Amino acid sequence: MKTENLMEKIYMLKKTIPFFLVSLLVLNFHACSSTEDLTELKGGVAFEGWAGPPEDVKAKPAEYFYMKTAGRASEKALNKRSGAMMQTTCTDAATVNAKGDLIGKMIGESITGASGVSDGESTGKVVVREFQGKLQGVNVKECKPIATPDPSIPLSEYKECQCVIFVKIPGGRDAIVARAKEIENK
Repeated sequence: MKTENLMEKIYMLKKTIPFFLVSLLVLNFHACSSTEDLTELKGGVAFEGWAGPPEDVKAKPAEYFYMKTAGRASEKALNKRSGAMMQTTCTDAATVNAKGDLIGKMIGESITGASGVSDGESTGKVVVREFQGKLQGVNVKECKPIATPDPSIPLSEYKECQCVIFVKIPGGRDAIVARAKEIENK
């Protein structure tokens, strides 16, 4: 009786393992072959810049600033050949890389050409200094791997990645423009 039960279990495993492996392969291929640009929403709407919350970027008010950035996995992750560690360190690197650029890009995009701000460059520098100390909560909306995968290492395509990060600024672009106007009128 035990031998028959064991043989039945082995037979079931032989049938389910190939199906499971094929399913994983198809899912992995689909995820890796996605050509969707992270800076576009469905329908081709630009995604870098001011938008609504991550759950619904089309929602108002647009108090979230989004920016595309790239990262690279740490040497330790690459040396250990750990795909999970590559994914984590690549995403972390993308976030760290973006923090310095995020403020400048957000301020520049907000006050360049804003009505009532005549000297956008020097005013922008002052606003950047003010917001650098206040910028908190830089988050990752999504990341996608961009490196060629190594079939022997799951998630190895995260040797390099491209991410969209975001930060919430209460009042959004209007708050930055208002602050720039205050500074300029002093």
